[in-house]
Amino acid sequence: MGATKITVLCENRAGGLFGITGEHGFAALIEKDGEKLLMDTGQGMTIQGNATALGIDLTSINKISLSHGHYDHTGGLPFVLYPPRNVEIIAHPDIFDRKYVELDSPGGKQRHFIGIKFTREFLESGLGAKFSFKKEYEEISPGIFFSGEVPKLTEFETSDPMLKARRGDDFIDDPLLDDASLLIETDSGPVILTGCAHSGIVNIMNHFQKKSGHDKFHAVIGGTHLGFMGVSNKLEKSMEAFDDFNLDVIAVSHCTGNEAAAICYNRFKERFSFANAGWTMTF
Repeated sequence: MGATKITVLCENRAGGLFGITGEHGFAALIEKDGEKLLMDTGQGMTIQGNATALGIDLTSINKISLSHGHYDHTGGLPFVLYPPRNVEIIAHPDIFDRKYVELDSPGGKQRHFIGIKFTREFLESGLGAKFSFKKEYEEISPGIFFSGEVPKLTEFETSDPMLKARRGDDFIDDPLLDDASLLIETDSGPVILTGCAHSGIVNIMNHFQKKSGHDKFHAVIGGTHLGFMGVSNKLEKSMEAFDDFNLDVIAVSHCTGNEAAAICYNRFKERFSFANAGWTMTF
C-alpha cells in the first residue's frame, strides 16, 4: 500500500514544535498513496499558521471529511476552501443542524450556539465546496472508509445531556447522528481516526469491526470524549475495550480530557501518545 502519514493540524495543545499553536478544536491530515484528505478544520484560529509551520500547503487539499457539525471542527473551513477549487466535503447531512450547548448560570440555564458558523450556501456558492452527504459506511478514498451513522449500543457510553439541537422552537437532546469517524487501512494495520467520538469510542470500534471484519486495530487517534465519563467504571470499560481490540497505539486528542488522558497514559505507557497539534505518525 505504501506509507500512510497522519498529522494533527489543530488540537487543544501545541506539540512543542516551533511555530505551532493550540486551540480548542481538532483537525488531522491523512496523506495516503499520493492523496491528501483532511478530517475536520478546527475553529479556524490555528489551521493556517500550523500548516505553514509544518510545511503543509492547504491549497493541495481537495477532499475534507467532517466528523460532525460543531464549530470547533468546522470553523476553519473557509481557510481550507479558499481559493475556491471544488473541494469535496464528505459528511452526514445533519451537520447543518442548529446545535447548542446548555450551561448552568446564575440566571438559570443558558444555551449557546455551537454549530457551523457558515451557511451551506456560502460554503458552496462563495467558496466552491461540493458536499457529499452520507449516512452509511463507505469507502471515500482508496483505503479510507467513512463510518456513516454509528449505532449506540453500549450501555455505559451515554450521550452528553448538555448538547442540544433546535427543532423549531424546541430544544431536544442532540442525537448526534452526524458523528462520524474514519477507518484507514495502513501497512501497520487498520487505524481509526475520530473527531470527538460522540457516539462512544467503543461503539465506534464495534461498528468498524462489524463493517470491516477487523478484530484488531493498530491505532485509535483523536478525540475520545472520555473526559466526560469522569473517573468511573465507564472509563475502565473503555480502556478494557482498547485491550480487547489489541491496540498498539492510543493517541488521544481534544475532548479526551486531562484526567482521562493521564489515566490512559498510566495504564498503556509506551502504547500511549498525546496527539497534540504538530504530532505526526507514519504507518
